[in-house]
Amino acid sequence: MLKAVAPLFSRSHKQQSRSFKEYYAEWFNTLKNNHLPLLRHSISGDSLTILSTHVEMLHQHFQSYYHALDAAATSDASQLLSQEWRNSLEKPLLWLGDLHPSLFTNLARSFLQDEHSPDHTDDEDDSDPHHHHHHHHHFPLPERPWQVAMAWRNPSEALTARMDQIECGLRVIVPALSDRLKHAEDAFVGRVMGNWFRCRDHHHKGSGASSKVAVGADVKAHMEELVSVFLYANRLRRNVLVDILSATTVYQAALFLEGLAQFLIGFRDHELVNAVEHCKALPLANNKQCRPRCH
Repeated sequence: MLKAVAPLFSRSHKQQSRSFKEYYAEWFNTLKNNHLPLLRHSISGDSLTILSTHVEMLHQHFQSYYHALDAAATSDASQLLSQEWRNSLEKPLLWLGDLHPSLFTNLARSFLQDEHSPDHTDDEDDSDPHHHHHHHHHFPLPERPWQVAMAWRNPSEALTARMDQIECGLRVIVPALSDRLKHAEDAFVGRVMGNWFRCRDHHHKGSGASSKVAVGADVKAHMEELVSVFLYANRLRRNVLVDILSATTVYQAALFLEGLAQFLIGFRDHELVNAVEHCKALPLANNKQCRPRCH
């Protein structure tokens, strides 16, 4: 219902949607063509200062996106309700306007789990960084320095405990925000229907202006609540990123941000999108032949 009525709240709905779509395209291209190559180059280099700089640049690139998303929601919340420009792989990952924050913690957790997997046995030669590099499944890239290849090996107890805290917080906050949105929508529908019927009754009696104003006020109040929920969700995403990066070393943060950037870019890979959409149309019996490879 919200998608249907959202254009009523903004005269420039279509123009602003195009504008944010263009912003995202520019942001995405900068991520893919500038920040990620720079980060990868510095990961393979020998300057901790340069690596730290590129880690912070990429982090700020994500933060700038979420601040832009805040501005888009404040000016026209309908942009978050209807994101037709997202593809069929991205849409299921969206929660209150953008990526679910658990994706960030799941990515970080995947590094921790990979480095504790059975593939890493005690009799491996810890002195050979190339050996460990080939066991890391995330990024089959050229050889990297020893400190990078070993970054997620034997994580500190502080890091593990901090990840537990972040995930625990999400398990509380995410359902609460989802419930808040659901309650707001239910209350909105109830108020609008009540005022709409009063408006109809008064119209038959020759005076419906006050009820129409009431309906408009209901719509305005609901959109304000909707924006508040979206801004809170956005702040949650920003804070989770900050919390993860604050708990990790520079090398860990570099690999984490590389993985996050690669994840977003991968979900816009045309071949992968086409493969998944093609599989949807095939009988279930044939689906085992349609499992796209992860890049």
